[in-house]
Amino acid sequence: MSAQAQMTDLPSQSDTLLSARDPRHGHICSAGEPFARLSIGDRRYEVAETVDGSDILAFRTNTQREWSALDRKLDDGWVAITADILLLDPDVLFDFLQTHAVRSREANKNSNLLEFDTLGIKWSARLLQNRDGEVRLGTDEWVSANLGLRAPSEARERAIMLLLSALPNVRSAFEPHLTDWASRLAKGVHVEPIF
Repeated sequence: MSAQAQMTDLPSQSDTLLSARDPRHGHICSAGEPFARLSIGDRRYEVAETVDGSDILAFRTNTQREWSALDRKLDDGWVAITADILLLDPDVLFDFLQTHAVRSREANKNSNLLEFDTLGIKWSARLLQNRDGEVRLGTDEWVSANLGLRAPSEARERAIMLLLSALPNVRSAFEPHLTDWASRLAKGVHVEPIF
């Protein structure tokens, strides 16, 4: 007797998005005139075709002059295009952690230790004087970072910024959750043609 496929047996959207990427994906490129404006939350992006004749798309924010290549074509659909754009946004991991990092230990008010659980990934931050701090994933060694003048006063934001600063490759620890989240957000895209 063969088992019926279940919803959990289907490949996730992140499996599709994490497949082999074109080497141009995410790199600066030349593009023609924008033909669409994407809105997702408070973010706005312009989309155009690259000028290399490959039919792949490029994007930029309304404030940028440079285009970034995507390895997507119009046939891939606006949700997949938008998800890839979100994943290339430098603020996406900060935004993901702002919405998904759950404080797992309530320390006393004078404590500088913050512990978080982000969809099963445990991490901690120790907020020190002079905008310094230390972070670690799970029970790994503590890693130091100094945020300098960009250190926010709010403890949660500071902990997240310390994590991103001290562990530049931490993004992979939050996959496939990050990609799945971007795919869900992308379903709310508003596409406006530019004439």
